[in-house]
Amino acid sequence: MPTIVAPPTKPSDIKIDLKKKFKNDFIFVFTMWLFSRLLIVTAMYLFAPMIVPDAVLSDPKFNGVVSGWERFADWDGNWYREIATYGYQYADDNAQHSIAFFPLYPLITRAVMSLGISFAAAGTIVNNVAFLGALLVLYHWVRKRQGVKSARWATAVLAWCPFSLYGTVTYTEGLFLLFSTLALQAFDRQQHVKAGIFGALTTATRITGITLIPAFFLVAWQERRRPIAYAAGIATSGGLLLFILYCTIDFSNPLAFIHAQKGWQIQNGTGWTPWINLFVRDLALHQGLSTGFVAMTKVLMFFGGGFVLWLTRSELPRVAFVYGLCSLALLFSSGSVVNSVNRYSYAIVSLSFALGLLLARHPRIGYATMGLFAAIAIYFSMRFSWGLWVA
Repeated sequence: MPTIVAPPTKPSDIKIDLKKKFKNDFIFVFTMWLFSRLLIVTAMYLFAPMIVPDAVLSDPKFNGVVSGWERFADWDGNWYREIATYGYQYADDNAQHSIAFFPLYPLITRAVMSLGISFAAAGTIVNNVAFLGALLVLYHWVRKRQGVKSARWATAVLAWCPFSLYGTVTYTEGLFLLFSTLALQAFDRQQHVKAGIFGALTTATRITGITLIPAFFLVAWQERRRPIAYAAGIATSGGLLLFILYCTIDFSNPLAFIHAQKGWQIQNGTGWTPWINLFVRDLALHQGLSTGFVAMTKVLMFFGGGFVLWLTRSELPRVAFVYGLCSLALLFSSGSVVNSVNRYSYAIVSLSFALGLLLARHPRIGYATMGLFAAIAIYFSMRFSWGLWVA
């Protein structure tokens, strides 16, 4: 019998197949982003006004659930509003000052505000668009390394985690996740110039971005990379160094953003909650169910995240694993971040990557986890709308 030879694949067929895959990938990520954001918005605008606890109603500071875009702009959002509208303020008087917050997010938000829209609207748009970008970058990074199944679960984890609330309100989570993930992906692919640029944008967004620097140096040394890999680590400090330069010129204090933290420590009496109080005081039932639950999320996000990171260390890109360890070490060494350690842990993209790998192997547990995430996200979104502390 004659041998049947398959016709050669045409370049046009390859292009069509790639376009189809890209379209399908984008649809999945966009769907994860859209429906998780709709859940949060529904909880904030529909459920929150209907279910206001008596303790909130009796608080003299409570003036009702804020309407419109302003519902997204509370807590740290008020500081970013001040920076975007009036610029930075600082004085060495042990009071709270806006210089404690890093500049890239308010700068971009200010640019969007120049179109004639309010801070609340501009800040919300910037954060949500950046968060969608972060999901897309994470998906394609994980897909390239571990396949479609793991990429979908990692994306779902990042999108549906209850603390993704901060990828919607006027906070820096979206921007920080976008630039840190771009930097890590570029370094993993040995695109060192891009890694340095995105790294600098990360350190201009939030102080915790500095953990990219030791991660790049350690991986460059372990993998015996060229000197340009070390240059990427040096370039990553660019955002922080520019902020230091600004503080030096405007306030004659290069570390004004660190010294400004004293205002928050003094307001809280003995300083922000140290680790020992997290276990001894906050987890105790006599502090109230709500306080105990939030404390439990801190333990799960930080220690649980670290455990998952260690379990998947052989499957993660080396730079993602080292970055995750460095970030957790920074959080652990600073007692001043314990009040928000669950939110800061969420912003370590390596943890979503790691949990996505685990859930891809155990999808039934994954579906249950997503359901739990959604329920907690509703609760946290309502708390934020009531003006209560979440993370």
